[in-house]
Amino acid sequence: MALQARRFHGKPLPMPNYNFSDVPWCARDLSGSSLFEVTDRQHFNDSIAELTLLCNEASRRSKNKVVTTSKKSTTKPLSIEYIFDRIDTDDPLWGLMVRTDTPTSFKGRPSNIKASPHWKRGMLQGFITVTTFTNWKSSFRFDSLHEMAFAGDNDDLEEQMKNGLRKYDEDGSLAAELEATVKGGNPHVEGVVYPKIAEIALFGGLGCGKQLLRLVIEHLERLKSSARQNYDYIVLQATDNSVPFYESMGFTRVGCVQSKSPCPDEYVTGPIEEYITEKNGETCQQIAKKFGVDVWDVIFLNQPLYGSVLQHQSWLKQGTRIFVPQKVGQSSENTFVPKWYVSRENDTPRGIAKKFKVNFGELLQANKRRYPELTGSSRLMEGTRIQIANFHIDEADMTGYSHWTFPDTNPEDDEPSYMMALRLNRKKGRDALEKPVAASLSVSMNPYSPDQAGVKELLLQPTTSLAPMFTQVKVLQDPPKKPKRPTTSFGHFSTEIRSSLPEEMKGKQFGEINTYIAELWRALTDEDKAPYIGKYEESKAAHADAMKKYELELANFKREAPQDMTGLRGQDTSLLEKVVKLKSNSGISGASKYEYFYVLTFIPDLQWVHLIPMVKAGEFDDKHPEICGRPIWKLVGEDAGKEIDTTAGMCEVVVARTMKNSANADDEHWDVYDKGETPPILAELVPKSPVIAPVKPKKPATSFALFCADARSDMRDLRNKTFTECTQILASKWKEMSAEDKAKYKAQQLELSAQYSKELETYERDVAIFLRKNPGAVIEERKRGRPRKHPLPTSPAPSSPPSPDSSAEKPVEKPGKRKRGRPRKHPLPQDVPLPEKKKTETEKVVPFPEKKKAKMEKSISAVYSKPTQNDVVLSLMDDYYKDIMWKYFRKLGIDRVKVEEDAAIDKILTTLKQRVGQKGKYLKRDQTTGHCVVVSENDARAKVMHDIRRRVSTAQSWAEGSSNKTGKARSPMPSKSRQKAKPEKPRPPPPAFTTKTNSNDIILSLLDEKYKEIMWAQYRKLGRTNGTYDRENVAGMDILFTLKKGMGTRGRFFKKSPHSFDLIE
Repeated sequence: MALQARRFHGKPLPMPNYNFSDVPWCARDLSGSSLFEVTDRQHFNDSIAELTLLCNEASRRSKNKVVTTSKKSTTKPLSIEYIFDRIDTDDPLWGLMVRTDTPTSFKGRPSNIKASPHWKRGMLQGFITVTTFTNWKSSFRFDSLHEMAFAGDNDDLEEQMKNGLRKYDEDGSLAAELEATVKGGNPHVEGVVYPKIAEIALFGGLGCGKQLLRLVIEHLERLKSSARQNYDYIVLQATDNSVPFYESMGFTRVGCVQSKSPCPDEYVTGPIEEYITEKNGETCQQIAKKFGVDVWDVIFLNQPLYGSVLQHQSWLKQGTRIFVPQKVGQSSENTFVPKWYVSRENDTPRGIAKKFKVNFGELLQANKRRYPELTGSSRLMEGTRIQIANFHIDEADMTGYSHWTFPDTNPEDDEPSYMMALRLNRKKGRDALEKPVAASLSVSMNPYSPDQAGVKELLLQPTTSLAPMFTQVKVLQDPPKKPKRPTTSFGHFSTEIRSSLPEEMKGKQFGEINTYIAELWRALTDEDKAPYIGKYEESKAAHADAMKKYELELANFKREAPQDMTGLRGQDTSLLEKVVKLKSNSGISGASKYEYFYVLTFIPDLQWVHLIPMVKAGEFDDKHPEICGRPIWKLVGEDAGKEIDTTAGMCEVVVARTMKNSANADDEHWDVYDKGETPPILAELVPKSPVIAPVKPKKPATSFALFCADARSDMRDLRNKTFTECTQILASKWKEMSAEDKAKYKAQQLELSAQYSKELETYERDVAIFLRKNPGAVIEERKRGRPRKHPLPTSPAPSSPPSPDSSAEKPVEKPGKRKRGRPRKHPLPQDVPLPEKKKTETEKVVPFPEKKKAKMEKSISAVYSKPTQNDVVLSLMDDYYKDIMWKYFRKLGIDRVKVEEDAAIDKILTTLKQRVGQKGKYLKRDQTTGHCVVVSENDARAKVMHDIRRRVSTAQSWAEGSSNKTGKARSPMPSKSRQKAKPEKPRPPPPAFTTKTNSNDIILSLLDEKYKEIMWAQYRKLGRTNGTYDRENVAGMDILFTLKKGMGTRGRFFKKSPHSFDLIE
């Protein structure tokens, strides 16, 4: 990550009191305007709001200016976070500003105040800032030849670059010059600084952009050199709309890459040499002349050691250590940058290693990271890039360079920046005194002064009374706490006993005390337990009332705070994701057309908000009777470009409620209440008391069960025995008891039976009342025993009466019994007769499997459809699906990392959903007919997951095959289900040669007609131009897919023997 969002706490921004839609265009010679040179960082800080609003206005005018029939790609203007971070981070910081000076018309022609009533002196018309190029990634480098340098381009841009419509560093010479410049710094402190490269950080204007850029180039070409400002190049990050403009000014696109892994906390430099002074009095200028390098580069590398006192004429003592940059073109190799060779037609890796005299094994291993199937004898196509030096650098870890990111952003998720560069023509001596661009303008450049420019009258300074409700930190309300469960009768008894324990029980463990209390509880009679049972009923009723109150509070909390803001605690979130209205529309372009706005971004320290307008989109229907007929408010679409920026003091929060949540904010529905309105409580949010059906009483215990309950409490010997052993002991004692002893328990059984009869009558009466009040309700009776963990499947009732001979055709199978063997992948149709087989006496007639029949019926009843523009065909034969899948195949590689695969699957499905939208659908090709079948989103996820998993096995098998040829076997990682499998028994080796083939076999030879047709179809598709590895790899996967499809399950691969005409399997 290069420039990372890491600004410090700022102050509230002053808001301009003029509307940027009234700012006139600049004249070509800047007549009617003032040109200022800004060197103080505070002046830029005071103008941040103006810079942001000017970028928004320039973007709006560019959209309205260009009206063509073709679709033009547009990009968002610079955000205030980016502008603030650049001004806060860039060092040094220098720039220019253009402001209005004399009255002009809107088109920039001379006028007067009466004809231009909205004109004001000091309105901002353009700006540009320049700094020294710095990044915060030690692995960053300029490399236009790297395969990931332009990997993030879309199809249109890639086609434009291929056809020569875009200027880019095709041979990599410009990137090599930039990378060869001196650099140094710690990426975790001041960043890695490039003193010979200047960067245009912020740039915007209304008709004066070309003049400002020319002035900057002219200034840098005549700038006096210093240790940190010795510029030979200019770089910048271009947006899609600005690329043609920069190309007209001479800029060329360069490739930049960076590593995915975090950088170490250490000082980073380019290739350097160490020199020890041989005598007293040596100077940096003499040392630079001796090594043939720039003296300012020597001073830059050594100032971190000796400070700013070191200059080009400073005398050095004998034995002083001085670092000197390596001169470009020296024989010593740069070990920080890999070296590449662009192969010719039919070159082999072994021949390339011999040509450059490098180790063949290291060359092959380094390039296998990008070409897994590469071998020593592989014939390379013209234009293939092979790494021939510095094999210790892992190029598979490199990705496209993103110039500005947030700290918690994954580098792989960032979109690569469009970096452009320009060589400066340095002027010295008398040539530096001539400034033709500045001379061509009608105004001169003056130092910036807010009073002289008339800016102080245009900026409203923020005060505490401007927005008092936003200056305090808002404390987020916690959700209501759920009440605790009521204390049981035993709990009340235990609490009372624990307060008055005897002396012998005090100090014992919790388990022993609990056992003692349980024995006391069992010894109590029903009359003694009655007070505690009464306390339990009281706490139970109090808990029911508390639960009703809790559910109502929870519903209100969810309605008022539907978003999860747990990560924002302790911050000012008084405006974030709220609906507001503006106190005044003056000075805000496009705000007068809308009544309400949604706060997308709120920056508390700057008191700045980014708003999305809201419009009416119909009325609520009978689904919500409380708000039926009220207007539905929705956000204006992102493509409309109506978002605005302003200060927080201009916003007033209104009561709003989200009635429809969606992953896409543009689809959400809002109900807005203004002017003192109170939102009604929705019926769906009011908690409903659950309908409790009467519970059937339990059957009375038998006399033996009553005996066991008494015996267990008296017999301490049964505590350490199992339940079965206890039952056996009690049963033997029950048999030995006399009839008189058993009469006690039988009398208790009769009492319980009489009580059960009364409870049963009450239950039946309550059931009748319950069914009368709740018609259609079903009361499930409690079944005996424990419920089955995995219930057996129940067969549905037949829709028609079975035929007399149906039992003979379909024998009844035991439910829940799993059939042995795997189901057939391609089921045979029912009308195809199977080959007869000799039946033994023990064999039974097996019917056609039900699973296969259901699969065939599903295939017959499937909905077929022809693909449209918004549809997605889930097949690697489809170009759109194939490009997306192969993009993530290259990122994932052949290693199995479940977290990365799951993240890739989610990203792929998000991309597919964006294309499908509301009108599209997912399609999947039927293997039998070849037609496209409509499938659900779950089936689409399963297909994507299958392709991601399959790519691992395919790539591993290729890697294993290629490594076996070089003598290094490699086995793929076994799955979890096979890690504990039994070792395979040794099998006899198959015959090496064979000539028996069938119609499904594939002969891998161009003499075979079937293979030749498939290969020549791909040859014609690729053409004779220099192909890339990606296109050839995709073509190889298409060929392999076609061959496997034609081979089926019984076919095999053969190739011709080089020594004879036999076939080798």
